[in-house]
Amino acid sequence: MTDKWLTANEISELLAITKRPLNIRAKREGWSYRSYTTRGGKERRYHLATLPEDVQKAYAASIGITLDELTSRLCPAVKPAAPDPSVKPLEKHTTAERDTATLREKLILAWKDSGRTQADFAAAYSAGLILPDIRTRLGEELSDSTLSRWVRQYEKAGTAGLAPRYEHNRGGHGAAFDPHTKALIRFYYLKVNKYSLRKVQRMLEEKENIHAEYSMLCRYVRYEIGKGTKDYFLRGEKYFHDHNNPYIERDYTRYHSMQVVVADHKTFDFISRVKRVDGWHIVRLSLTCITDMRSRKILGWHIDEVPSTLTIIRAVKMMVEQYGCPEAFLVDNGKDFSSYWFAGNAWNEQHRKFGKKDKQAVSCVTDDLGSIVQFCIPYRGQSKPIERFFGFVSAEHDKSFDGYTGSNTSDRIDALKLYWGNFNGGQKIPVEELSTKEEVRTIFARFVEWFNSGRRHGGQGMNNNTPDTVFNENRKERRDMPEEYQKYVWTRRKILKVERNGVRFEGEWYVNKDLLLLNGRQVELRVSIDDIGAGYIFDPETGSYICDADCGGLKDSGIKEENNRKVNLLRKGLRKNIEEIKKEMDELRKDRKTQLEELREQESRQVTLKVVGGEDLVVNSPAGMTLVKTEVKPAKQKIKKFFDPD
Repeated sequence: MTDKWLTANEISELLAITKRPLNIRAKREGWSYRSYTTRGGKERRYHLATLPEDVQKAYAASIGITLDELTSRLCPAVKPAAPDPSVKPLEKHTTAERDTATLREKLILAWKDSGRTQADFAAAYSAGLILPDIRTRLGEELSDSTLSRWVRQYEKAGTAGLAPRYEHNRGGHGAAFDPHTKALIRFYYLKVNKYSLRKVQRMLEEKENIHAEYSMLCRYVRYEIGKGTKDYFLRGEKYFHDHNNPYIERDYTRYHSMQVVVADHKTFDFISRVKRVDGWHIVRLSLTCITDMRSRKILGWHIDEVPSTLTIIRAVKMMVEQYGCPEAFLVDNGKDFSSYWFAGNAWNEQHRKFGKKDKQAVSCVTDDLGSIVQFCIPYRGQSKPIERFFGFVSAEHDKSFDGYTGSNTSDRIDALKLYWGNFNGGQKIPVEELSTKEEVRTIFARFVEWFNSGRRHGGQGMNNNTPDTVFNENRKERRDMPEEYQKYVWTRRKILKVERNGVRFEGEWYVNKDLLLLNGRQVELRVSIDDIGAGYIFDPETGSYICDADCGGLKDSGIKEENNRKVNLLRKGLRKNIEEIKKEMDELRKDRKTQLEELREQESRQVTLKVVGGEDLVVNSPAGMTLVKTEVKPAKQKIKKFFDPD
């Protein structure tokens, strides 16, 4: 039998006419056709058995046979029946089920066009010789019986009959599970225990007395339970948010340079060494970095052992000195960024919805810069573009160090793991070969220079240009801060009460003759982050400058360390001297006895004598004499020597 479908181009060539009059005739005479999806769009194909006689005669002449021979070979087209009311309408199926039905229909029509038997067509399809695109989307296997069943369903109910219905030939639950059974399947399958489908099937039979075919169960879980539902119950809320929640992609072209800057911390994926009082220590240094939202340019950074608000202020200071003040900061909700020193009341105002909002009189760095602070959604690192930059730093910067450990121990093979648990007993790198903090800062400064001026960025709005180029092209008027005012900005702040000796901050007194006149009043003390001997006094209500306050014991030493690091070293030295004296006293104490020890020794010298028929006698043994235990022979040995003269 010949089952041939002809395109409009093929028919126009047979009749030696153009395509336009052919389409007009086909529309006027109502030729039956089917639409096929092609690379250029939609294409109509006409079934040869339903075409007019002149078209069939022209086709017969093209293949060298008569019209009668062609008519005897033609087979009728597969025509879908009218919608069956007992079959679920196609529009009420899920999107996945409708797509499956459409693919099955295309496969059936392709089989009719091929002229092959069902067995040959199914074998060629399963081998990947025909319809590779449908095979990829629909499935890799097709049997003769399955193709026959699809043809029957198509002839009975049309495209809707090809939609998956979980049909059973031998009893079962019919076309679908009932609502109660579906609820039980979800109840057992969506547990955090992550039961297998085999176990869900057994539990339905044992506990609910419900028999469910395994293949039917698999299809229901796969197609009916949405991916988002399975991710939420089986993988957690965070995974559900990261992979399913809709989001709006940020348009970077809407920003200009220094409009929004992003700040965050990162722990380097390599080990370094730092010098302390008792020698070298192995640590993983942390980076505090600020980048421009529009150009991705690195604006400021600072590297230290522990990230803190102080490292943030140092990175901000570098940015302001080189590029001016930004309009806004985008940061996370960590305590370093939400502190009053950096952000003031910004976090409190954005997150406290009810009740009285705490208000502190102390000013903050962002207020001094005239910048606002924006906090991203908690636990949503995707909202900070700097996270992707940190991934680039890990790949391009961190891996260049010999002490590279990776972000976790699975990043390297067992023989090269250098994480904390492997320092003792595992393969070690000599401490002398590790980079110091100063060396890491120098190397990272070179990396920043290369990234800003040498790396071409292919991200949105970058057009394969360097961050420096994009930064300068989108830069508006620079917003600077007066240089004479900056020394009051890069300071630590606290509200203190003036006492007769001045104000006391972290164990040190800050004094000024003008300050002593304000005895009993509240003032705001600002201490320089570079020189803790320099303090400045402000009025906490008006924010006006009052006077300087000197820390006499420390100012002349010119301390330039984080917080009170040098002060702590001096205190460690004092404690070391105390420990030495304590050790000396312990050595002397070994040869001397306390009153309690003498009393216990005296009690141990007293000997109690037992007197027959009288009271016990306590006798002090002479000094230097000890009681010696005399060995007494067993009485049984004396009985054996009955005639012993003793």
